[in-house]
Amino acid sequence: MAQGQIKKLYIMQTLEILKKYSDVDHHLKQQDIIDYMKKDYDVICERKSVARNISNLQDLGYDIVKDNGYYLDYREFEDSELRLLIDSVLASRHIPLKQSKELIDKLVNQSSVYFRKQMRHVANLDNMNHVKSNVLFYNIDILSEAIEKNRQVVFFYNKVDKDLNVKHTTKSKHLVNPYQIVVANGRYYLIGNIDKYDNVTHFRVEKISDIQLTDGLRKDPKLVTELKDGLNLPKHMVEHIYMFSGESDHVTLKVKEDRMDDIIDWLGQDFRVLESKEGFVTIMVMANLNAMKYWAIQFGEAVQVLAPEGLRREVINSLDNIRRQYE
Repeated sequence: MAQGQIKKLYIMQTLEILKKYSDVDHHLKQQDIIDYMKKDYDVICERKSVARNISNLQDLGYDIVKDNGYYLDYREFEDSELRLLIDSVLASRHIPLKQSKELIDKLVNQSSVYFRKQMRHVANLDNMNHVKSNVLFYNIDILSEAIEKNRQVVFFYNKVDKDLNVKHTTKSKHLVNPYQIVVANGRYYLIGNIDKYDNVTHFRVEKISDIQLTDGLRKDPKLVTELKDGLNLPKHMVEHIYMFSGESDHVTLKVKEDRMDDIIDWLGQDFRVLESKEGFVTIMVMANLNAMKYWAIQFGEAVQVLAPEGLRREVINSLDNIRRQYE
């Protein structure tokens, strides 16, 4: 290797050592860097070479601070941001175990070795409920390509039967127009349209199998009833809190005043307050009717559906059926 290339390699090795072993609480003296160069790369380095390498890195824009030693101050991710990302991976049961480990390892390596010691709960990953198949990532790749190229896809959609066997919901594959991949309630969904219909259908991405990209062009979303004015994703996500398909309508709810935080967590702030009286707030929100029925039941005594009357009756019937089951 030419001398100039060797010098560049040493500079990058010095940078890697600063990334791995230094932070605002852990400063490296020149001798520390020399020792790590020998330990990690089997390179014998002189003090003047260390000083020159660090000076070159500073000239390149790296935020290396000299304060009783050296440390790399700026990193692309703060430790708190890495924790948030790692915990999100841990909490997602539908990311396969192997990919979860690889993702977390990549994220942990964005910080110093001292950060890894703070991530002891990552050791519990093997005991957490993550799927074993890597079908999720594969499906996301194919769907992303289809969306980018405005192409249709075909696939089977699956469910689990009473014997816990995975079965196709239909004998033949669905021909689907894919429009967007979203995350809701910790799960990945495809917002799409089965080609022979004109409504939106939500598919759980991990329940898709045998997916293939076709040569057919995706249906213009203007031909899909719910997308004729375009896909307003924030609005769509609020209206479809459980990602159920079906129509949306204005829903009037009477909510306990002390549960408004929960309402905002689920529905956002895109609702209209009609009345506030005696510890209750009456609001109107546009929402998917199928999802709203289950949502109202989930919040029990804290929420009452006032309108539309059809939805109110469905909630009452469901609650009656639940009560009868416990008699």
